[in-house]
Amino acid sequence: MREAILGALSGLHPLVKVAIVSALPIFEVRGGIPLGIHWGLPLTQILPVAIAANVLIVVPVLLWFNPIADWLMERGIMTGIVRRLIARARSKKPMVDKYGVFAVTLFVAIPLPITGAWTGALVASVFEMNFWRALACMLLGVIVASVIVTALSMAGFWGYEAVAG
Repeated sequence: MREAILGALSGLHPLVKVAIVSALPIFEVRGGIPLGIHWGLPLTQILPVAIAANVLIVVPVLLWFNPIADWLMERGIMTGIVRRLIARARSKKPMVDKYGVFAVTLFVAIPLPITGAWTGALVASVFEMNFWRALACMLLGVIVASVIVTALSMAGFWGYEAVAG
């Protein structure tokens, strides 16, 4: 699948490729940054593009997940188990209001599969976190993840092969 995605991007400017890969839910900045480094782009160009693409792509999730989920539940389209999970998560709103910023930020900051801005945005939405607080969590978490991925890539521990191989 990785090869297919990278193949589909052939012919595009490398920074556009960094933006697209950084916006994809599977890769995010942990994919875009190593690719940009592999292609010899300067970090001063890679990091702003990767971070912006990764954060901006989840804005619709933060804005529209709850209205869409509510609409689906009202029409009985969502299964009972999904409905119960969302209701249970939403019942924890006071705890999330108190500690959620740190938890969501940390969750987004860990550059591993299943963590990142996409999943963090879903978590923030399900827990009904304030849009601006959630967006700040996404931004801070993506910045921290970018620093970690950049350091690991520059040290030779995380590179193009991890993304493209």
